[in-house]
Amino acid sequence: MTNAKKELLAIADSCVKCGICAPHCPTYTHTQNENESPRGRIALIQAWAGGNLNVTNNLLDHIDNCLLCRACEKACPAVVPYAKLIDDFRAEMHNEKAAPLSVKLLKTISENKRVQRWAKSSLKLYQKNNLQKTARFLHLPTLFGLGEIERLVPNYQESQPLQNYYPALNEVKGDVGLFVGCMGELLDSETVNAAISVLKHIGFNVYLPETQTCCGALALHEGDASTARSLAKQNNTAFANENLQAIITIASGCGSTLKDYAPNVVDISHFISQFEFNLKPLVANICVHSPCTLKNVLKTDKSVLKLLKQIPEANISSLPETQQCCGAAGSYSLRHDKMAQTLLNKLLETSLEKPTDYLVSSNIGCALHIAAGLRERGKDLTIIHPIVLLAKQLVN
Repeated sequence: MTNAKKELLAIADSCVKCGICAPHCPTYTHTQNENESPRGRIALIQAWAGGNLNVTNNLLDHIDNCLLCRACEKACPAVVPYAKLIDDFRAEMHNEKAAPLSVKLLKTISENKRVQRWAKSSLKLYQKNNLQKTARFLHLPTLFGLGEIERLVPNYQESQPLQNYYPALNEVKGDVGLFVGCMGELLDSETVNAAISVLKHIGFNVYLPETQTCCGALALHEGDASTARSLAKQNNTAFANENLQAIITIASGCGSTLKDYAPNVVDISHFISQFEFNLKPLVANICVHSPCTLKNVLKTDKSVLKLLKQIPEANISSLPETQQCCGAAGSYSLRHDKMAQTLLNKLLETSLEKPTDYLVSSNIGCALHIAAGLRERGKDLTIIHPIVLLAKQLVN
């Protein structure tokens, strides 16, 4: 037996199969199939690692169907490291099944800054010259296997190149690093700029190392452990400044991965929730969506509510604690569009039950997925990062 199989067995054996996790699992909730529950998946991996089950497409599909929302980990009384088990198994199976073209494209963009720059220029050309409307009318993205990734693309945002350093505007409280990841500058420059603005406002010097790269989540969850390790090493080197009080993340998905290998990683809403702000009133209904990574891994979702409640006259509410994953889950919606849509439909039904002006989310993947769902339903509802909303209300 290989060392990898021994390690998988050791983790799987720590599960007592109590089933407490099952009601918290989105795929089990919607299929009622034991193989689609955390307990079932652990049993399948246990059987394979123990030599009692061969590798089949059926086995790979059940493991691949997992969103890695980690709600099961949060509920598990035995504290089974379920995500590590799934990631390690996928690493063992990395060459057994080819990824869809859309996933390969997303992964390539995320890991290469030169490709990111090309993607940004291409997005501008695609949207500013009516190419997108024509392509969608002719169903070209779907014909080329890129329909699911194309539907997620937001409107192009013109932005200035980022600097490596931004000095504090007020009395200096310290130095922080800002992790923008692979998609921040490409698809969400508004949030990046808002984060820089707010951090400077409260007195922090902000460093954005040019050599920072993708957090590695996409590679890790695709089973590409070698690339994930390489990206982690590059980020640790990029942020190797002993004077940094924290590495601030603006996407909870990135934060949940970074915290496993980088020191002092903090979601921006949690970091700045300790400060009081002078904010302009906002008469609006604001509904807070808590991404799985913020709720189940970083466990700082309450900080978003605490932060936004500082906005005068705003009516702040949050989606129910029982609300499950939205279905984005990194590249999951590209591989499993039917399950992703099922989960998204449930979330949108809940979020649209009462009048809402803003739906706030702390993860770009979730925000893009939810925004696409709203567009397709003809709903006019602003999806916004909490830090952007706060920055708009700042009194300078």
